[in-house]
Amino acid sequence: MIEVTRRSALAILAGGVASTGVAYAAVSSFSDEDLVRVTLEKYLGRLNMRIEHLQQFVLEFRNRNPWIFPSEKLGDAVTLLEKANLGHARGLLPRRKRRDLRHFDRWLVAEFHMLTDYAGRSSPDDPIRFTGWHSCTNPFATLDPPQNA
Repeated sequence: MIEVTRRSALAILAGGVASTGVAYAAVSSFSDEDLVRVTLEKYLGRLNMRIEHLQQFVLEFRNRNPWIFPSEKLGDAVTLLEKANLGHARGLLPRRKRRDLRHFDRWLVAEFHMLTDYAGRSSPDDPIRFTGWHSCTNPFATLDPPQNA
């Protein structure tokens, strides 16, 4: 039979408290840029993007779609899971949270293509830059609403 002394019980308790503190500090140190980077890298592979351009993109994305971002706790949890290569654990979330995260992922990738030069680079090794929103430059585009007779 295993005998637990008071000293070993206190050591186990102290280890649990310390590991909880370390885990909380790791999760609370994540930012929106971390969530965006791990999400984009999940779909597009390694990103060659300077932090300044990523910060500008995240700021513009959040300003354009403030309702899309997941809650802070959910975002931190997803960031931690993706960094630990446990992204498949998303399947354990409630259906609504999974749907919200899929919605966030889709909007993020679409806006990334529109607000950066990702698709227009000549080589995959070229750095990705934030370009911002550009209006239509097609000289043949009809911007007037259709006239119904």
